[in-house]
Amino acid sequence: MGAAFDSHERNPPRCLPGTRQAILEKIDVWVKAGVNGTSVLWLHGPAGAGKSAIARTVAGTCAARSQLAATFFFARTVAGRDTIKYVFPTITVQLALSAPERRERLQEILDKNPYIVQYSLGSIDLIASLCQDCSETPPTLSLPFLVVIDGLDECREHDDQCQILEQVYRIIHDHRLPLRFLIVSRPESHLCEAFEESSMASITETISVYGDFRARSDIFTYLRSEFSRIYESRRHRDVMEFVSRPWPSDEVIQQIVNKSGGYFIYASTIIRFTDEEYFEPPKRLDQILNSSNLSVISDSPPFAELDNLYMDILSFCPEPQIPLLKRILGYAVFPSSPRGIGHIAAFLRLPEGEVKLALRGLRSLVSFEGVRGPLEMMHASFTDFLLDEARSGVYYINPDEWYSRAFCDGFSLGVDSLGSSAEHGSQPPQCSEGAFLASF
Repeated sequence: MGAAFDSHERNPPRCLPGTRQAILEKIDVWVKAGVNGTSVLWLHGPAGAGKSAIARTVAGTCAARSQLAATFFFARTVAGRDTIKYVFPTITVQLALSAPERRERLQEILDKNPYIVQYSLGSIDLIASLCQDCSETPPTLSLPFLVVIDGLDECREHDDQCQILEQVYRIIHDHRLPLRFLIVSRPESHLCEAFEESSMASITETISVYGDFRARSDIFTYLRSEFSRIYESRRHRDVMEFVSRPWPSDEVIQQIVNKSGGYFIYASTIIRFTDEEYFEPPKRLDQILNSSNLSVISDSPPFAELDNLYMDILSFCPEPQIPLLKRILGYAVFPSSPRGIGHIAAFLRLPEGEVKLALRGLRSLVSFEGVRGPLEMMHASFTDFLLDEARSGVYYINPDEWYSRAFCDGFSLGVDSLGSSAEHGSQPPQCSEGAFLASF
């Protein structure tokens, strides 16, 4: 359920009204072209360009017009939303729910063969049956037809990402179904190669958020709106009532826009950092604006400014705490590991409060709720930063070293649990630590 565009799970926000108009209008033209246009639209761009917000906005608009058939929003740190396994079964269910005829047809098929989804192409066959059998005439777009697949590059395996594209091609070309696919991802090399294959190229139109679609004016609008929200928010009232308007000035906002490189992730990270509870927004903003941290410079924008922003925020962690912080963040970087604060504290043999304290200054980059809530990255670009030594420097997380240390921590914890159980004549506890060790 969390893969749906309107799920209550943390999904990207929609575009602020009045922003991203050029790119949204271009996508809308493609949607309205229907059967007369290409069957696949590939929207690609770098991390932080606002692709997912665009995808969710398109999904919402098409849902309101009864054109949306299904959505699947990948998330690399969320179990079930990081794998190919649930993509087409999820699309099948949403397709069935998008129209009464499809719902009835799905029920009939499952009554006859309840195990169909266990077959390798079972979901594809179901999708074909749902769409073909509901049309007495040649394929039309009389029923909801748009399928949105967002964050394809956040599916775990490259081969699985390419397989998803192969299945999409089969749905459109082999079964000739009246569906259109909006696919959103980064322009990873293997995906570029897949879309350049003659088969996919013949049915695909491409839009890039590079170049003309870098949204500097939209970022200015977004920042002005968000800073106004912060200024008027109840939790900052005691501080902001003594700050004169306009705050910040248009010149300051333009300075942030210029550093953003035209990508929303830079602006949204600054907003989260400035808006953190228990801190004074003007002081937080000044910390970023007055920073001279230039220790990491990337060759290509927008990473230079984005990396500097990440370094600035991380620099609030005392130097002796950096090794501990890296060990904690590793549980969010590598999604196969247990990510609840309680689990992490147990592995590190620390009080839960100490783990939370280590993360306190990073609320604009990571999220966690309570002890059981998972530790998650606010954006995939922060994970990329931590896994690239040239960009993150002392904050670099080496996968081999982290996994080795985590294995030792887990093994040590398991031995202690066995010893404690034997001492008390009880069975060893059955907990997620065992599952974690098994993953090695």
